[in-house]
Amino acid sequence: MSSKFLAIDIKHDLLTAIVFTVDAKAMHIIDQTMVIVADRSFEEVLMELSQKIDCQEASCHIAFEAESFFYRNLLLPFTDTKTIDKILPFELEENTPVKIDRLLIDAMIAREGKQKSQVIAAMIDRDLLATRLATLQALGIDPETVTISGIPIALRLTHTPDLPADFLLLTLDLQRATFILVRSGHISVIRPLVFDPGLQAGFHVDQDSKSIKVFRPENSENTFQALCIAIQQTLQSVFHAGELAVYLSGPVGALPGTADRIQAGLGNICQSCTLVSGVPTVMDAPVSLATGIAPAEEQPTQEQPTAIDSLVPPFMPTQDEKWLAGIMEDSVNLGWQITKNWKGFNFRKEAFATRKSFTDSRTLAFAIVLPLISVVLLSILYVWVDYTKLLKKQNELNAQIHAVFAETLPEITRIVDPLQQLQVKIRETKQTTMDKDGTLPAMTILDMLAEISASIPGTLDVRLAHFVVDDNGLRLKGTTDTFNTVNAIKKGLEQSHVFSNVEISAANLDAKSSKIRFELKLTMKGV
Repeated sequence: MSSKFLAIDIKHDLLTAIVFTVDAKAMHIIDQTMVIVADRSFEEVLMELSQKIDCQEASCHIAFEAESFFYRNLLLPFTDTKTIDKILPFELEENTPVKIDRLLIDAMIAREGKQKSQVIAAMIDRDLLATRLATLQALGIDPETVTISGIPIALRLTHTPDLPADFLLLTLDLQRATFILVRSGHISVIRPLVFDPGLQAGFHVDQDSKSIKVFRPENSENTFQALCIAIQQTLQSVFHAGELAVYLSGPVGALPGTADRIQAGLGNICQSCTLVSGVPTVMDAPVSLATGIAPAEEQPTQEQPTAIDSLVPPFMPTQDEKWLAGIMEDSVNLGWQITKNWKGFNFRKEAFATRKSFTDSRTLAFAIVLPLISVVLLSILYVWVDYTKLLKKQNELNAQIHAVFAETLPEITRIVDPLQQLQVKIRETKQTTMDKDGTLPAMTILDMLAEISASIPGTLDVRLAHFVVDDNGLRLKGTTDTFNTVNAIKKGLEQSHVFSNVEISAANLDAKSSKIRFELKLTMKGV
């Protein structure tokens, strides 16, 4: 099933856009356009874009010109991305041209160690981003990602087999250049450079032929020399030594002779200088424009069995279209980044995060509500099962209470409230022990029973059968399991503050039951 995407690359001088679908890992471009920016406002340029290309009902992704961002390189003692995002505002606060609160920050890890990482941070003014997003949204364009122009091409090169791990990517636009240094397969430095200031050479797009022209070609040499000096100074500032493979992109980078001029201007620094669209790339799937496929004569030859050129010729335009090599390159590589899901910068975050559509919200709601309903139902089921178990246990305890009550007070046949009935019986028993003057003795029989029960350890296997009270004290008769238990009962009763003396009157083995029958004589204190 195909998905429709819109990739827009916005530069200081040119805007390019493609509409494509992704089906079975293939990217099919169904529309393309180019808008010359010149001195026009952002709103006017986008209005022309919306008239030239269908921007509706497509997943939109945008890259802004590199000079709209600030860049800083940091070495941090962290490797976790969440921790890095939290600490960046504090690390950058003293090294930004404006207050840090005005900037939105995103970062990429340039190099990662076991306990530290080299980070490249990019920042954009929040007001600028808010203004641009508002203009886009007014035309029905709400980008899901906002990245930096030139980064998609660099990511494509880092994911290209057999390319060197260290290289320099130069994107040469009509008046600006972008310097991206890749080291060990990771983007490590990004710098926007001024190119052809004041239109000394006058690079421009010819509207009729839709090709790159030069107003004053006699000034081209000086323009490229000035650029090469700026490149050398930038390399020196990042302490880079040794030769580099240099890759060119952008409309001026695709002009004949540009590669030779850059290589000559950089001298020993430049190991080789190649146009990006001329770099062999192993592709997972073919790319087509307007459902056309490159003709057989443009397919790889037997000498190139595994590599095809990803940009020249990746498409076959229709008869009324002209594919602009070098010009459309940025938007196409942005499309590749979307298709391949390559990790890069994305400034749709924090307050600028994308808002979910009704369909997305409904899907998200189902994704949240359905599990929530399942949890609630399972909770209700658990509570019901738990309640059933507790009710069963309660009934068992009530049955045990009734059994104990019936055994203790067999004369009461109707049990209504065991606790209340037992309290009434206790009060009646206390009244029977009153003296003639109506007062209770210092210790009643119930008090003695309570004291005996508290003094005998609950872990012992003992059953008291007879309880006799006389003037000398009281006698206890019962059965237990061992002679040691009889001694334990005696020691427990001796700890009581009620009895002054405890004696074992008898302890014999019952042959029938194998139980120990015993008799204890207890003397009350004060007797």
